[in-house]
Amino acid sequence: MIPPTLDQVIELAHRLPREQRRQLITRLEQELTAERPQLRPQMTPDEARAALAEVRRAVAEMPQPRLTAGEQLDADRRDRDAALLGRLADTRDDVHS
Repeated sequence: MIPPTLDQVIELAHRLPREQRRQLITRLEQELTAERPQLRPQMTPDEARAALAEVRRAVAEMPQPRLTAGEQLDADRRDRDAALLGRLADTRDDVHS
Protein backbone atom coordinates (compact mmCIF):
# COMPACT_ATOMS: atom_id res chain seq x y z
CA MET A 1 0.00 0.00 0.00
CA ILE A 2 1.34 3.41 -0.97
CA PRO A 3 1.42 5.82 1.97
CA PRO A 4 -0.63 9.00 1.46
CA THR A 5 1.16 12.23 0.63
CA LEU A 6 1.28 15.11 3.06
CA ASP A 7 -1.08 17.10 0.82
CA GLN A 8 -3.60 14.26 0.87
CA VAL A 9 -3.45 14.05 4.67
CA ILE A 10 -3.87 17.82 5.01
CA GLU A 11 -6.85 17.75 2.64
CA LEU A 12 -8.49 15.02 4.70
CA ALA A 13 -7.73 16.86 7.94
CA HIS A 14 -9.46 19.97 6.59
CA ARG A 15 -12.61 17.90 6.11
CA LEU A 16 -12.77 17.14 9.82
CA PRO A 17 -14.83 19.29 12.17
CA ARG A 18 -12.79 21.90 14.01
CA GLU A 19 -12.79 19.99 17.32
CA GLN A 20 -11.55 16.78 15.69
CA ARG A 21 -8.77 18.72 13.94
CA ARG A 22 -7.70 20.04 17.34
CA GLN A 23 -7.69 16.49 18.72
CA LEU A 24 -5.66 15.29 15.75
CA ILE A 25 -3.07 18.00 16.26
CA THR A 26 -2.89 17.27 19.99
CA ARG A 27 -2.40 13.53 19.43
CA LEU A 28 0.27 14.07 16.79
CA GLU A 29 2.08 16.54 19.01
CA GLN A 30 2.02 14.07 21.93
CA GLU A 31 3.33 11.26 19.74
CA LEU A 32 6.10 13.41 18.32
CA THR A 33 7.28 14.62 21.70
CA ALA A 34 7.16 11.10 23.18
CA GLU A 35 9.01 9.21 20.48
CA ARG A 36 12.65 9.33 19.64
CA PRO A 37 13.71 9.46 16.06
CA GLN A 38 14.49 5.95 14.89
CA LEU A 39 17.73 5.57 13.03
CA ARG A 40 17.36 3.57 9.89
CA PRO A 41 20.07 0.99 9.34
CA GLN A 42 22.52 2.01 6.67
CA MET A 43 21.87 0.48 3.26
CA THR A 44 24.30 -1.69 1.43
CA PRO A 45 25.31 -0.49 -2.04
CA ASP A 46 23.06 -3.14 -3.62
CA GLU A 47 20.09 -2.05 -1.48
CA ALA A 48 20.73 1.58 -2.38
CA ARG A 49 20.84 0.76 -6.10
CA ALA A 50 17.60 -1.23 -5.80
CA ALA A 51 15.94 1.66 -3.94
CA LEU A 52 17.11 4.12 -6.59
CA ALA A 53 15.77 1.87 -9.34
CA GLU A 54 12.41 1.73 -7.54
CA VAL A 55 12.29 5.53 -7.26
CA ARG A 56 13.17 5.90 -10.94
CA ARG A 57 10.46 3.40 -11.89
CA ALA A 58 7.88 5.23 -9.78
CA VAL A 59 8.83 8.60 -11.27
CA ALA A 60 8.68 7.19 -14.80
CA GLU A 61 5.12 5.98 -14.15
CA MET A 62 3.96 9.39 -12.97
CA PRO A 63 1.94 11.49 -15.41
CA GLN A 64 3.96 14.02 -17.36
CA PRO A 65 4.05 17.44 -15.73
CA ARG A 66 1.71 20.10 -16.98
CA LEU A 67 2.93 23.40 -18.29
CA THR A 68 3.68 26.09 -15.77
CA ALA A 69 1.48 29.18 -15.84
CA GLY A 70 4.19 31.09 -17.71
CA GLU A 71 4.66 28.31 -20.26
CA GLN A 72 0.90 28.07 -20.81
CA LEU A 73 0.67 31.83 -21.28
CA ASP A 74 3.48 31.76 -23.85
CA ALA A 75 1.80 28.90 -25.73
CA ASP A 76 -1.56 30.73 -25.70
CA ARG A 77 0.10 33.88 -27.05
CA ARG A 78 1.78 31.94 -29.84
CA ASP A 79 -1.55 30.34 -30.78
CA ARG A 80 -3.33 33.69 -30.69
CA ASP A 81 -0.66 35.35 -32.82
CA ALA A 82 -0.73 32.49 -35.31
CA ALA A 83 -4.53 32.71 -35.52
CA LEU A 84 -4.42 36.47 -36.04
CA LEU A 85 -1.91 36.03 -38.83
CA GLY A 86 -3.92 33.19 -40.39
CA ARG A 87 -1.36 30.46 -39.83
CA LEU A 88 -3.58 27.86 -38.20
CA ALA A 89 -5.13 24.98 -40.13
CA ASP A 90 -8.63 26.12 -39.20
CA THR A 91 -8.01 29.58 -40.67
CA ARG A 92 -6.90 28.41 -44.14
CA ASP A 93 -9.61 30.42 -45.88
CA ASP A 94 -8.67 33.54 -43.95
CA VAL A 95 -7.90 36.62 -46.01
CA HIS A 96 -4.52 36.93 -44.27
CA SER A 97 -3.31 33.52 -45.52
